[in-house]
Amino acid sequence: MNWKNPTQKISKYFSVGEVTKGDARRIPQSGGDIERNILKLALELDKIREEWGDPIVVTSWYRPPEVNRAVGGSPNSQHLYARAVDIRPNSLASLIKFQAWLDQHWFGALGYGAKKGFVHLDRRNAKGWRSGGQKGPRWNY
Repeated sequence: MNWKNPTQKISKYFSVGEVTKGDARRIPQSGGDIERNILKLALELDKIREEWGDPIVVTSWYRPPEVNRAVGGSPNSQHLYARAVDIRPNSLASLIKFQAWLDQHWFGALGYGAKKGFVHLDRRNAKGWRSGGQKGPRWNY
């Protein structure tokens, strides 16, 4: 994987640039846990994109400690481990509907951030898209 090439695909629908946001500090170590977590989450996002049927915009993905601090992230944020992503539909008009739809089908943790322009998904409980069982925690931003 060429983490310096923003157009490099990491999955069917998502690219390096969506992970790094043009910030070299967000480039993961090749072969490490962070890279593996990014790739696992990208596969989950591909499933969401397929069923939603419209592009999904990533607003935040992997955040190493210095980036997480700079954006005011939680000190124990799942973004630190690349197990979290903040997303929204391509059409902001659909954000409330998108959030409700994700709440039904995402079994990992979910933060209701539609009022702030995103929905937070994470895999802290190793669950994901339509994985079943007890859903992860839910909270409001």
